[in-house]
Amino acid sequence: MTTATVQARPNVRDEQALAQWLADNGLPGQRSMIAITQLRRTRAKSQPAAPVHKALTTRFTDHLVTQARSEIRRRGGEVAIYGKNNKVTGTLHLVDRDRAQRLILVSAEGWRYYSSRTPQRYVELAYLYGTDDAGPWAVRVPGTMNTVAEALAWLTPNDVVKALDKGLRVRRQGDVYAIETTDRRDGTGAALLPDGHVWRSSTRYLLHRPADGRKHRPLRLPYPVRFVVQSAYEMGRSGARGNGD
Repeated sequence: MTTATVQARPNVRDEQALAQWLADNGLPGQRSMIAITQLRRTRAKSQPAAPVHKALTTRFTDHLVTQARSEIRRRGGEVAIYGKNNKVTGTLHLVDRDRAQRLILVSAEGWRYYSSRTPQRYVELAYLYGTDDAGPWAVRVPGTMNTVAEALAWLTPNDVVKALDKGLRVRRQGDVYAIETTDRRDGTGAALLPDGHVWRSSTRYLLHRPADGRKHRPLRLPYPVRFVVQSAYEMGRSGARGNGD
């Protein structure tokens, strides 16, 4: 009996060598180089495209922006700008991030369509987003803001800045600041606290009990304090100022 010697199969990626090897060895299914190339191209078209893996930092950034959009939407804010025929002309994206304070600034720019009688107008939106002991929060700031530091400076009341310059103690619970003061002024501003914030002068606790279920930790203030409320732009398209939290 004659034993046929079959040569080692060449690299399957070398189409010409593979076609020749099939022909030389008389193997079933032998194909020409052109047939092999066409077969591989056909198979490649039928297979789904390989997923594009984003860098870890890019994925984390996308995650932060998604969280910010969700909280902004929950609070009634805009997450996109719409032009004529409801076409999106701008969406929120990351502008700046403060890792130490776990804050990000997101913004959107685009042409907004109002009506056929009103020309489109270029608008800018910006929001400061973060997480504290009550959960995620977001406030609307001027669309011209470029950094977290700028947004924080714009949000911080002048009374708070002056108190810090004087070395006075300042504590914050959401959008309420408790500034160290004299006995005579103790409790000033308590009657103007936003809904959900309650000052218990008998126990010296500032409580937070909002309707949506979020709760800041009770803040104990054993020394005389007066209260100042943070001010931000109202959510939506209004240019009016409102409470920050």
